[in-house]
Order: sequence, then C-alpha cells, then structure tokens
Amino acid sequence: MVVSDQAPLGERSLDLAWFRRELEQEREFRLEQLISLSYDADGPCSKAHDEVRAALRAGARRALAEIDAAQFRLTRGTFGTCEICGGQIPAHRLTAIPTTRLCLPCERSRVER
Repeated sequence: MVVSDQAPLGERSLDLAWFRRELEQEREFRLEQLISLSYDADGPCSKAHDEVRAALRAGARRALAEIDAAQFRLTRGTFGTCEICGGQIPAHRLTAIPTTRLCLPCERSRVER
C-alpha cells in the first residue's frame, strides 16, 4: 500500500508533508522554549518574574498539546476536517494556523458562547 502526502479532501489536496514539517518545527521550538524556561541562569528572580515564566511555560505546554493533537489528526487522516460540523477547513486557515480544529464559522460560534 502506498501512502501519499497529497491527501484528497473533497475537491482539494493538502500538502501534508508541508504541514508535518511545519508542526514538527513548531514542536521543536516549543520544547526548546520549555527547556529554556526551566532553568534560571540569572539566579534568584522576583515573584513577578517567576509568575511570567510560569505563564510562558503553561502556554508552551498548551501549544505542545495542540501540536500533538494536529499531528495525531494527520496520522488518523482527519487533518483539515472541522471537529464540530465535519466540514472542510480551508487551506488558507490551516496554513495560517496548522493546529486549528475548527472551521471559521464553528470557531466564531464557539467564541460567541
């Protein structure tokens, strides 16, 4: 069985290899970010500085979880499919936000609630 990196999604094709590379690069960046935020090279810091570092670590962990989920969707064959309505997520939205799970109408509905 031959698996192509050009996966048809309705009338379109996404370059899944490109998305895999983008997600892997973003994953590496977030892992490096977590490592750098884990070490305090400057010695003791203020409480405010510690709180900022904790918030940055939490954001990096959330981003990693989203990246892992997008990589799983790539593997499962559901990348580019909205998790709410099952419709196709436009390629330009996926290119801008490769970790997105929702089409824009569903995202707007979710935010408005």
